[in-house]
Amino acid sequence: MRLDAVEGIADRDGFTDPVQQWPPAEASPSGMAITKGNIYLANLRGRLLRQIPLDRLSASTRHLAGEHGRLRDAAVAPDGSLWVLTNNTDGRGDPGPGDDRILRIAIDG
Repeated sequence: MRLDAVEGIADRDGFTDPVQQWPPAEASPSGMAITKGNIYLANLRGRLLRQIPLDRLSASTRHLAGEHGRLRDAAVAPDGSLWVLTNNTDGRGDPGPGDDRILRIAIDG
């Protein structure tokens, strides 16, 4: 039996669909941080930080959309804030003064 390759939601027997799917222009998750209450995904192509509540994995909120360019990674800082790394100087983004840098984002949970 041959199974075809599937990307995203297939709604077919033999495949487990993802909990969420985003348009290609908002995708390219490249880094992730997990807090007590949320998953934070840094997105290169989407140039945004996506927040996904751990108690509601089918929901998400967009943050920083287009404000800092490509977002490479996210990490929980020792003080509980979030560090987000920008990545615009790799030949694919639009470098600005001070790129690349680490942003400190205050978060709740």
